[in-house]
Amino acid sequence: MLITHGQDGGECPSISFSLKWDVLGPFQIGTREASWGADPLEFEGGFRALAYDNETNYPSSLAPSGRVSWSTHQLECSSSSGDVAEASLIVGFPTIDWPFLQSVYGWAALQYQAWARGRLTIAAKSAQPIIFYADNVLEFWIDDSHYFGGDFYAYRRAPLVLHLNPGKHNVDIRLIRDVRVMGGIGEPKISIKLRAESSEGSLAIVEQKAMIPAIVNGVLASPFAFVPARNEGRKTIDILDITTSAGTVSAAMIGISPLSLAPGQTRPLTFRLSAQSNPPIYLSLEVTYVESDSPDCLLSTVISTAFSEHDSHSPHKITFLHPGGIVSYAILRAPSKKAISGLSPNKRLPILLNLHGAGLEADSHQVRHMLDSVPDLPSWVIFPTGVTPWSGDDWHTWGFADVEAAVAAISGWIETVGWDGPSVDASGWLVTGHSNGGQGTWYALTHRPEKVIGAASVSGYSSIEGYVPYQMWAEASPEITMLLQNSTRSFRHELLVANFKGIPIMQQHGSADNNVPAFHSRRMNQLISQTNGKYNHQYVELKGKSHWFDGVMTTVPLLRFYDILGREADWAKLPQDFTIMIANPADMGARGGLLVDQLSSPDQLGRIEVKRCPLSAAWVLRTSNVLRFHFTATQKSDILPHKLVIDQSSLELPLGEKKFACWLVRSEQGFWHVSHDRQWLTEQRHGAQLGPLDSILRSAGRFLIRTSASVSDVAVQIARNLFQYFAADSEIMDLSAAVGSQSGNVISVTLGSDSLMLGSHSESIGLDDSVGLYIRRRGGIKKVFPFEVGMGAIFLRPLLDERLELVVWGFDKQGLRRAARLMPMLTGVGQPDFVVIGRRCAWEGAAGVLAMGSFDNFWRVSDASFIS
Repeated sequence: MLITHGQDGGECPSISFSLKWDVLGPFQIGTREASWGADPLEFEGGFRALAYDNETNYPSSLAPSGRVSWSTHQLECSSSSGDVAEASLIVGFPTIDWPFLQSVYGWAALQYQAWARGRLTIAAKSAQPIIFYADNVLEFWIDDSHYFGGDFYAYRRAPLVLHLNPGKHNVDIRLIRDVRVMGGIGEPKISIKLRAESSEGSLAIVEQKAMIPAIVNGVLASPFAFVPARNEGRKTIDILDITTSAGTVSAAMIGISPLSLAPGQTRPLTFRLSAQSNPPIYLSLEVTYVESDSPDCLLSTVISTAFSEHDSHSPHKITFLHPGGIVSYAILRAPSKKAISGLSPNKRLPILLNLHGAGLEADSHQVRHMLDSVPDLPSWVIFPTGVTPWSGDDWHTWGFADVEAAVAAISGWIETVGWDGPSVDASGWLVTGHSNGGQGTWYALTHRPEKVIGAASVSGYSSIEGYVPYQMWAEASPEITMLLQNSTRSFRHELLVANFKGIPIMQQHGSADNNVPAFHSRRMNQLISQTNGKYNHQYVELKGKSHWFDGVMTTVPLLRFYDILGREADWAKLPQDFTIMIANPADMGARGGLLVDQLSSPDQLGRIEVKRCPLSAAWVLRTSNVLRFHFTATQKSDILPHKLVIDQSSLELPLGEKKFACWLVRSEQGFWHVSHDRQWLTEQRHGAQLGPLDSILRSAGRFLIRTSASVSDVAVQIARNLFQYFAADSEIMDLSAAVGSQSGNVISVTLGSDSLMLGSHSESIGLDDSVGLYIRRRGGIKKVFPFEVGMGAIFLRPLLDERLELVVWGFDKQGLRRAARLMPMLTGVGQPDFVVIGRRCAWEGAAGVLAMGSFDNFWRVSDASFIS
């Protein structure tokens, strides 16, 4: 056994991965289905219960003769240098007729799952803290411990902290092929990378991932910064302070102090920088902390980072606060001297928003310099991140909140750097985006049409369902399938095209694009033509061009389209007749000042058809599945009506500001009336509370995870996944602690048949006298599901001030872990408002649920919910 020693004579373990890995597969799996379980080997007791046996085979719908057997694969490459080991494993299955399957089922057929088993050896004299990275992996076991979340996008932001004894440890990896991550061209192989490294077992400040603003014209572009902090030990760590050694720069922690880190948890340490003019390029930061068992023993660690210097007209990094309480960044380019020459400082220029594609940092050379060849656009140019290289959740709930925060940060930049040129029109967006950013452009158009003056989707896909179809999911009853699709309807842009009638649209796509096929743009072009008529809309298909090429965002057609920035007369106009499609009021902005607050049923789309009669200042509205709406102030308030005819109800609206302080409400009899009653805001579901499980991501501050010692590992897993996939911050605290003044959403992790968290008999979901879990339908009808091994539930509950609580419950630890898998993490999974999980989900996926569905405006179970 090899033992190495550090300079201080301390023990450093030798770490290595086995070169040979045993693989079993492939098996069928659908797009983003793995969160539901859907592992056929669970029917056999799970891969962890199986031993290598080349004489035994298992049923698989993908293989010749319908059976697959074990195979052995060597690591593609591996390295081990004392206290660090790395391994790269590439797995393919050449005996499968992939071309034929693809010819029938398309890219969905190139997605599959398998399992691989190897060994991790720790050569040491005692247990060692190990930091474990798993690139492009979602789920794995190490010995008898299960881990879900992994690092599917290879961010390396929140690795797993292990404490392993000396010797060999089984590493079972669930291999999941995803076309969006791994591509749809060539032989469909799976490539993963593993890394294990020793740790000192204390606080680690990850200085290479520190985020600080740029220096612009000798001053900080913005005051916000953060650096990841990870607890690699076994004791809780409290960070007390962060300070700088430079006299001209100071730092102060933002928010709560101390910042508490549970063992194994990674959190963003956010702080505010202030500096005199011309701050130093290099910044040294000292972090002071204590460990829970020695609160009087102050410890510290020092890190270094550096600012970058720019002038205000070049692309540079600005930082700002995301609504979730974290620090994010964007790349900003102020208007050039030529663009603002002769303009009044009172002039407000629009914003060109450029949304990047999947897997790219906004700070990358590719994104930052994407528009360098058009330096004199008469606009502000901003490249948001969406928080992560995959824009959080594909520019949706979490990612789009980042877009709006980035836009709002421009005004702060103007004040900070002393900009004396034209100001910014924060409600005038020319939205552009490539690939996933092109899809994000469709989201902006369908959900914020009031702010968009024009949009260009370049090589963009229409929706995730349209990108890689869901045909390979395990078969489920139509009621379940409907609910899964319903929970992602806010991102089905094909259904919401009517929302951007009257907005100038430019589409560009390469005819030879084999990443996002041109079909997506062709289809959206057809839908726009059918829905929006002859409004300003162009579709350009570049013959022979692929998905990406240098200058893809500055082609001749796009340059002509960008000219709209200087022609305000050509900006979006509100048509005389328009339609608003509402998938989820919480996601949807206003159109023509009209903003929908509630739908009648959460199980179908809402729709309002509007005919404007400008001569009489009256609007005629025809509604479907809309319960409540109101008018908001717009930049063109003169367009708003004084009179409404809604579904045959004729109403006079209040004049002036009073128009914005009332609601239009539909009675049970179908008649509309004007209401000033605000009581509904305290009694009914509204605002940020609306929608399926991903509504929890609309947190106005850090997440609070409430748990108990017996399930703290699940709480840490949830916190790790939130930080890994969203860079979100979470505070873990005892289940009995009061929420207090916490502004963010709450996640409660609880276990057992007598859990106090589910004790109320007045709620739609709860525990029934230690007999089972019940669901109460409208009218008080109650269905009780008797407790069983592997049973769990995950569902939303209301808190004050539009906040939410997400309850994650298990009858036993197995059920709790299955429920925790459905914590929003990857887009396209499709989690309704509530799900009750049975043990059959392990191999049947969503088809094995005991119940799932939506809550209505009074938090009652909706009529379309599935209850077995």
